[in-house]
Formats: sequence, C-alpha cells, structure tokens
Amino acid sequence: MVLVPRSSASAQNRFLYHDGQLLRLPSSFWSAIQATVRQPTLRRIFAEVRNEWRIPRSEHLGTAAGDESVHAFFNRRFGPCLADTMASALMHGIYAGDSRELSIKAVMPSLVLTEQMHGSLLRALLPRFLNSRYKASTYENSDQARKEAVESRLDPGLVQKLRSTSIYSFPQGLAELTRALEAELLAMPHVSIWKGDACKRIVPGQRIEIETNHSKLYADRVVATVPSSHLAPLLPDLPHLAYNPSAHLAIVDIVLGVADILPIHGFGYLVPRNATNNSDEILGVIFDSDAVPNQSQRLTKLTVMMGGPYWRHRSSFPNEDDVKERALRALHSQLGLSLLTLTSHLENIYARVMTDTIPQYLVGHPQRMAELKAAIKMHPQWRNRLSLLGYSYGGVGVNDCIANAMDTCDAICNYEQNKSPLSDTSGLQPALFPG
Repeated sequence: MVLVPRSSASAQNRFLYHDGQLLRLPSSFWSAIQATVRQPTLRRIFAEVRNEWRIPRSEHLGTAAGDESVHAFFNRRFGPCLADTMASALMHGIYAGDSRELSIKAVMPSLVLTEQMHGSLLRALLPRFLNSRYKASTYENSDQARKEAVESRLDPGLVQKLRSTSIYSFPQGLAELTRALEAELLAMPHVSIWKGDACKRIVPGQRIEIETNHSKLYADRVVATVPSSHLAPLLPDLPHLAYNPSAHLAIVDIVLGVADILPIHGFGYLVPRNATNNSDEILGVIFDSDAVPNQSQRLTKLTVMMGGPYWRHRSSFPNEDDVKERALRALHSQLGLSLLTLTSHLENIYARVMTDTIPQYLVGHPQRMAELKAAIKMHPQWRNRLSLLGYSYGGVGVNDCIANAMDTCDAICNYEQNKSPLSDTSGLQPALFPG
C-alpha cells in the first residue's frame, strides 16, 4: 500500500475556488484565525459560524421520517455563505451532486446526530455538564463498537499506520484491489466468474432462478452489487430501487512532463456552484502528484472533474475532445498555469465522459431504505436470501462498500449457522439513519 501521512501537503492544504481566486482552507485553529483575517469569504463564513450555538436543534430531523437537504441544514445552522460555498463544493467533490438535493441524514449523518445530541455543532465542543441542551444517545457507543469490529479484522500494524494516514492507495492504483480479489477467488475450486454476461431475469422460488444472456443458474441466495437502478426491473416487487438518479460527469487526466510546476501544493481544489468564471462547469481538480506523491516523482499529474449537477437533466453531453479543452482552460483560468506551459509540457491527456455514475442519495433516502429493508424482510421468498451491497445504498466510498460487505458476509454466515428469524442479511443497515 501507499500511505500518505496526515503531515503531508495534500493533507494540510486543500483549496476552494471562489471569487476568481484559490482560497486555502484552514487545517487548524491557528490557520482558521489567520484565514479570517486575510480572506473576506472565510471572514463572512466565520461571522456566520460563531452564532451557530444559538440555533435550536431541528425537531423535524429528530423524527424517524424527518430529513432535509445538505444545503438546508447548513443554511439553517450557519447561514447562506457557508451553505452556498463550503457545503456546495464538498458535495461536488464527493458525490458530483447538488447540495440542495442530497439528504443530510444519508451523506452526513454524524452532523445530524451531533445536533440532536448536543443541541448544536459548536456546543459539542463543550463539556457535557456545561451544555444545557445535551441529550444522551446510544449512537456513540455503537459507532465505536463498529469501528473496533472493522479494526479487529485488520493487521494491528496496519491499523496503527492508518491512524496517522490521510490517504491510502496502491502502486498501480485502486484497480489492484479488484485484481487481487479476482485472483483470490479464481484460486478457489468452488468459485467461477462470468464476465460480459448480463443478468436478464431473477425469479425467486424454492431455488432462485437467474437467467443471463447466455445461460441459467439456480441459487440458494443472491448478493446483488449492481447499481440499484439496474436491479429495479429485475426485482419489480421491491420498492425504491429506481428512485435515486446517478451523476453524469467527465473526468480528464492530465500529465505534464515536468515536476513541481504547480503554483500551489496540496490535495487540490473544489469549485462551489456560486463560483464566478466557471462556464466550463468544473467541479474540482485533484493534484494527483501531490495527493499520492511517490507515484509520480518526475511528472505533474492532475485530474479535472466536471459536470455532475450541471448535467443532471441533460440528455446529451460534451464529447471527449470538448472536455479536454474545458479541462485545459480551467487549469489556465483557475489554477493559473500558462497556456505555453500546458502545451509545451503536455505528455498525455485522457478523457472519459460517463453517465449514471455516483448515486445521488436524495432527501428521504434513509426512510426509503428502511422501507426497502422491511419489504425484503416481509417477502416470504427474499427474507434472508437477498443481500443488497454496493454504492447505491449506504455509502459511495470504497471503505463504505468494503466494510458493509464484510459485515453482511458475517451476518450471512451467522444466519446459516443459527437460522435465527431475527437475523438481518439485507445489507441495508448502514443505509438507515442510526439515531
């Protein structure tokens, strides 16, 4: 593994493109004080943040079905400046999504739990005996227990290293994970992998019939990891599988044949929706050669992301040549690299225009997932025979998907040993709001 420490430039330096300039976001209390003095945008945000402790907790969010958008949460607790800049940019970077549509309970449940437990986010910094709004919760203990369960599966030496790690990768990229999994599975005598053979039909019964383009097979159990929108026509009896849309976006990888050419160093920058000079609909830029520095020591590598919420309702998209031009323009107009530098040192540029990628957990997602879980449990032919995994339900990150897969495999093994009617092998528990 390639481990990047928290002390690295990529961990310490993260930027926001706003008002035509790149603003370095604070990474410590002292840098926050300095930033509010030097940067008007962050000064306005700080003015909103300092009053957050006065805002009462939301009674609506305290109910099982209560939810609101990420934008609404930040606007209510802090004000429009932080909501339109920080929250918007963060959702661009993680989900390629619109903060006005994404569910706060689905994408930032810890913030909702903190508000409900402490009465405000700032009040959480106080000792409990000084906080008159504090309400005890069982979440803290359950969250810690899950973290310990995940760590117990890992090598203790690796766990210790990861505590001081900001980013991890692999020498040949994250594709090493899938290649290693495939090799491990193919080495097992009872495992076969069919590629390029899409599933056409799933029929539950005493044995589950699965029909593909080229064959049929019969199974005792199904673990489905395809996007939920692809699963919806195969399982029409189950609700909400097709509810959430997915982001359309373009990724442009750029390699410059010279090192240390960037005017700033760090992980990269994000672009909020209210940014000026963003007609090319850029979401953000990752400085790959800084983020994972020992992968490219003589080169400068960058990844430009665009589209997302800007392309949400479009039926046609720019072609690969167009998005390459957009990416190079952004590196010139936003990052400040000269056109001469970009043209004379360009070694490689690779573009992908992708549709239906990252699922968008729209407002109400946890409640819909609770209803989906209940439907599986009540279905006589799917109860404890169908597990839903992947990024459509309880987290879009690699870590989320791996941790949920491991938990669900444990649940399946326990069920097969004990056949307890209380077992939950649906895989949907992480998609539910934990409060």
